[in-house]
Amino acid sequence: MRHRKDLSKLGRPRAHRKALVKSLVRSLFLYESIKTTLTKAKAAQRLAERLVSRSRRDDLAARRYAYVHLGDHELVARLFGEISPRFEDRASGFTRIFMLGSRPGDGAQMAVLEMAVKGETKKAKKTKQATKTAAKSPAGKIGKSKTKPKAKAKSPKKEAGKERKPAAAKKKPTSKQKSG
Repeated sequence: MRHRKDLSKLGRPRAHRKALVKSLVRSLFLYESIKTTLTKAKAAQRLAERLVSRSRRDDLAARRYAYVHLGDHELVARLFGEISPRFEDRASGFTRIFMLGSRPGDGAQMAVLEMAVKGETKKAKKTKQATKTAAKSPAGKIGKSKTKPKAKAKSPKKEAGKERKPAAAKKKPTSKQKSG
């Protein structure tokens, strides 16, 4: 009987299954989001949650544990330096799975596995752009229309043209005024 045997075998021998799950977790930590089948996503989620929760301790044993599963010193440094500080206020739930539907070829249930809290670098870029646009816009207000400054820039040219022409030359008699 398979009581309390919740490990999904994924139709592979043990060594192939371990390599597959490690590869999925590496990709998750690199790209922060991966698209795979639902059963593979659940298997990778278990290891990813364990690694993030261990990395919050930030000691030598935790780093060695992460290296055994990730196999790359740069990725371990990224896990401890960039990923785990994002989850200081969380006890668990570092990853999430979104169901996508079935794959057209074989009908396999597809899902997206992603980190629950996205990287801070993207938000920092947006705030820099917002400050740049605020500095460019008049009085530091972003909501003002861009057409108003252009109209002000064109108006001195029109005024200069008006000064050249005499006021009498502007009024031309129409056909109704001539006959009447």
